[in-house]
Amino acid sequence: MSTLILDGKAVRDARFTELKARIQALIKPPILAIVQVGDREDTNAYIKAKITFGEKLGVVVKHIKLDEKISQHELVAKVRECNEDENIKGIIIQLPLPIAIDQDAAIEAILPAKDVDGLTAFNVKQWLEGREEAVLPATTRGVKELLEHYKIELFGKHAVIVGRSMLVGKPLAALCLNENAFVTVCHSKTADLVSQTKTADVLIVAAGKPRLIGAGHVQKGTTVIDVGINTVIGEKLEDEIPEKKLVGDVDFEAVKDIVSAITPVPGGVGPMTVLALFENLADLCVKG
Repeated sequence: MSTLILDGKAVRDARFTELKARIQALIKPPILAIVQVGDREDTNAYIKAKITFGEKLGVVVKHIKLDEKISQHELVAKVRECNEDENIKGIIIQLPLPIAIDQDAAIEAILPAKDVDGLTAFNVKQWLEGREEAVLPATTRGVKELLEHYKIELFGKHAVIVGRSMLVGKPLAALCLNENAFVTVCHSKTADLVSQTKTADVLIVAAGKPRLIGAGHVQKGTTVIDVGINTVIGEKLEDEIPEKKLVGDVDFEAVKDIVSAITPVPGGVGPMTVLALFENLADLCVKG
């Protein structure tokens, strides 16, 4: 049986019309505020993708770009301005933040009712408890909906998560637990990673290390969800100039003929993350 490619772009496009109808049914177009500190190239690319997708839906995306040297107090004040603006229905603080900024304090400045990323303490408690009304972080919701679309169940399965970040790894582990999977969380300090990943029915990788997972890490029939997105220099071929390209945390070519299903990079989890972000926004508009 051939490997099933979990096509995030196709699923996103299939759900787009319904989401756009939800947005257009609102009394007026919602505003999503994206607060950015500094000018990282990768962050700019992520924000551009959100702005473009938002425009297609009819969402007004307000990009608030702040100087990298802004103080903690000034950042929090800007977030509170967004809280007080009744037309702004969702707020994102684009991560990562400069080292001088207390990330937790900045996120906690967001009203939970406008926390479209699901990262305030109130919303973290909600999704840890598996509450139906919880705002899931966008990547977690995107993975959940991708698995549901392809009818891949977590119930009773051994889910191995590689990565323990608060933004991705931990909420994905909570999702799997709440779906009654048996969960193992691995990270950079895990001894003998292969022995852990090779037992997975569902392997979710969010480590931020290009091609970390190879053929020796997976067993036949595993479903692989590759959350990683890394820029690498392509191999030079004779007179060709090597170009930058995007790869995941999984060596796609090495494992694709072993596993039963896998997400490509790009085109897998990424499109679903952007979709889920705006689904969260639509949910918050209804709740508000």
